[in-house]
Amino acid sequence: MKFSEMNIEKSVLDSLVEIGYENPTEIQKETIPLIKEGHDVIGQSETGSGKTAAFGIPLVERIEKNGKIQALVLAPTRELSEQISRELMKFSKFKKLNISCIYGGVSIEPQISNLRHSEIVVGTPGRILDHIQRRTLDLRNIKIFVLDETDKMLDMGFIDDIEDIVRNVPKERQTLLFSATMPENIFRLRDRFTRNVKRIKTQTKVREDLLEQFYFDIDQNKKFSLLVHVIKKEEPNLSIIFCNTRVEAENVSKNLRRNKINAEVLHGGISQYRRNQIIEEFHKGKIEILVATDVAARGLDIKNVSHVFNYSIPKNSEDYINRVGRTARAGKSGKAISFLAKIDHQAFQEILNKYRPKVEKLETPRFPDLPFMKREEYRRFNRGFHPRRNHRFRSY
Repeated sequence: MKFSEMNIEKSVLDSLVEIGYENPTEIQKETIPLIKEGHDVIGQSETGSGKTAAFGIPLVERIEKNGKIQALVLAPTRELSEQISRELMKFSKFKKLNISCIYGGVSIEPQISNLRHSEIVVGTPGRILDHIQRRTLDLRNIKIFVLDETDKMLDMGFIDDIEDIVRNVPKERQTLLFSATMPENIFRLRDRFTRNVKRIKTQTKVREDLLEQFYFDIDQNKKFSLLVHVIKKEEPNLSIIFCNTRVEAENVSKNLRRNKINAEVLHGGISQYRRNQIIEEFHKGKIEILVATDVAARGLDIKNVSHVFNYSIPKNSEDYINRVGRTARAGKSGKAISFLAKIDHQAFQEILNKYRPKVEKLETPRFPDLPFMKREEYRRFNRGFHPRRNHRFRSY
């Protein structure tokens, strides 16, 4: 099947042709006809399978250019909100729809101005609720309400905000929930927010014939040294190193740069302007390694990632699946390598029990023991305190 065979409005189809969309993915083939028919839909498919186009194409097709907000899309992060907005702009190029991207951490005044003449709003729950409370966002004409990355929004504690937002959306609407994983709390959400919903589930894991998964069992204080050794041996094209906390991500990225490895950190504590810069530089290959937390990297469409490194194992099993789904995309092969210390064993065992991925244990090679400077030591170093060689440095 081709998009040209799916009875898509000509202006939208022309946009798809211009951006090179010809053949729909599985999730798009399954959900677009149902959405066009007006059904509420839950769509579940693997990371990178084209979920934004799956709801975005029929959404844009249904919206009229009249200056009234008719569609609201909620996403868990600023980056994902911006990514969805860019995609919707591409799909609606010839309809000339106005799309507002709404999130916190930036001035609210330009957003208020843009909302006055928008047809589609994409944003994070907190800032959307802020505009509702300020009465700068009118949701009375909403036809389509979308929750993207629903599982992550629930994990991040947005359920109360989402419920408050839904109270301001007309009951006569179409509701679409999209997610890579489908934990039990999503079904409770389904029962409250949707009517006669159609559930579509396509492949939810990357293909194991394309994704090789490995792990090392290593002492915590040897992790960084082994990581550097593996990076130099593997010579990845583009890679993402996942850490569980902002502090850990900061420490790892700074120490990688001390070892002349081209890496940059990405987490929620970085300014939006800088985050956008980092993502753009990573897309272009100017940054070869991204050291990220799960929230910052969630939903980002980054192509050609050859390696994913789990510096620490996430407590949430679904986050592991989303992490490794950053590689082995679009028919290309990829590697996921995890570094397990004693503290990671329980979380990793839960992943193995739940998803049964094919993961091979690697023998720990010989590698040089590298110094690792933690954040407080960097502060002392930058204030002029230069410890003796290896003094107060820790391997970590």
